[in-house]
Amino acid sequence: MEGSIKKNMNKNIDTFNKWAKEDKDKSMQLNHTASVEEMFKIIHNETDKFKYPFKFLDLGCGNGWVIRKALEHSNCKFALGIDNAENMINKALKHKKGNFITRNIEDYSYKGKFDIIFSMETMYYINDIEKVFNTIYHKGLKDDGIMIIGIDHYKENESSLNWSKDYNLDMKTLSINEWKDEFLNFGFKKITHYQYGKKKEWNGTLIILAHK
Repeated sequence: MEGSIKKNMNKNIDTFNKWAKEDKDKSMQLNHTASVEEMFKIIHNETDKFKYPFKFLDLGCGNGWVIRKALEHSNCKFALGIDNAENMINKALKHKKGNFITRNIEDYSYKGKFDIIFSMETMYYINDIEKVFNTIYHKGLKDDGIMIIGIDHYKENESSLNWSKDYNLDMKTLSINEWKDEFLNFGFKKITHYQYGKKKEWNGTLIILAHK
C-alpha cells in the first residue's frame, strides 16, 4: 500500500513539475483567479480575519500567486506557501515576495499557527486527508482560525470526473457532504459551502469555509 501511495504522489508531482516547465501554471492561475477572488470576498464578508493582523498559509501554492495576493493586505504579517512540486516553488521564489517551502503537505510539521489556512485545487490530491485535517486542526490553526478550500473536482460536478485520466493525475472524488464531513469529523464548526460560477454543465467551484 505504501508503495502505491508513493507512486501516486510522484505521479502528481511529476505532472505539476512538467506543467511548471511548460508555463501552464500561468493558465492555471488565470483559470482560478475568479474563484480565488470569491474566496477572499467570503473571508472578508463572513469573518473578521482581514480586520486584524493575520498569518496566512496556502497549501498547494503553485507559483505563489495567492501568497502575493494575501500580502497585498496591510494586515498580513506573514504568508507561507507549501507545494511539493519543486519547479512550482522555484517560480514562486523568483518573485522574492512571501515565504515558500517545497514539502509534501501530508508530512509538513507546523512550527507556528495560522489565522487563515487556504487551499485552492489541492485537497483532492492528498492521499491521507484525515491525517492532514487532524494536523491542521490541532497544530496548524489558531483557536479562532479559519480554513477555506476551493475545489473544482467533486462528485456533483460531473464534467470534472474524467480529469484523473485526462490529465494523468491521482485524485480523490468526494461529494459536497463528504467534504463537509471531513471538517466535522475533526471538530470544525460553522461550516458553510458555496458553489461559485455555476453554469451549464458546470456545477461551479466548491468553496468550503470552516471555523475552528
